[in-house]
Amino acid sequence: MENKIEKSPELARVIADLTGDGHLQYDGKRGVIYFYSKNLNVIKSFNKRFSTLFNINGKIRKVKYTGKAFTLRFVVYFCAKHIARILYDMGTPAGNKTNNGFSIPEWILNGNKKIKRKYLQGIYSSEGSVYPTKIENGFRWRIEMEQWKNLRIKNEGIKYLSQIKKLLSVFGIESSPPRFGKKQIRKDGSKSIATRIDIEKKYFKRFYDEIGFDDKLKNKRLLNAIAG
Repeated sequence: MENKIEKSPELARVIADLTGDGHLQYDGKRGVIYFYSKNLNVIKSFNKRFSTLFNINGKIRKVKYTGKAFTLRFVVYFCAKHIARILYDMGTPAGNKTNNGFSIPEWILNGNKKIKRKYLQGIYSSEGSVYPTKIENGFRWRIEMEQWKNLRIKNEGIKYLSQIKKLLSVFGIESSPPRFGKKQIRKDGSKSIATRIDIEKKYFKRFYDEIGFDDKLKNKRLLNAIAG
């Protein structure tokens, strides 16, 4: 396969998936692509999108984590150096995303609305959440995106979420300014900080119509919030 592929909505979606719950390992010698989820159907959907684009099927495995609580996740992975190179050249972040800064690829930022929509749908399906906080007269609902960055490059997280904010505005969806959240110490002793951006409830219907989650539980929660 040549290291070329059409810049399409489908490719934008795969890059968003990998930017969220995926991992690209590429160093010029070896290339592996991983995507993780607690939901096996989400894993199968990613595998289908990926195989349609690159004509290759991934291997699906269960992954067990033990920490504060036992969790079971699934991973689909592809050992394909030539595809990893394509994804890297197209702007997919490689390596540890907490320790490295990255941006939305220029061809997505400057692409048509279908390309932008698919990228947003992918990154929000991975990284977004719908949640309420209690206020005096009821609840305040928001769609939040939260990402973590090593404290030494914390501004890289703000820059990335500023690009997300710019893409959302194309669809008439206003969002909060990106901001810092809580800090934590990681297993390796390094410090990281959350970066966050929110969408208020008055834009939920527009978000649902224009972007939406590719996740049944998140979409159900979003619709319940709209109706409530």
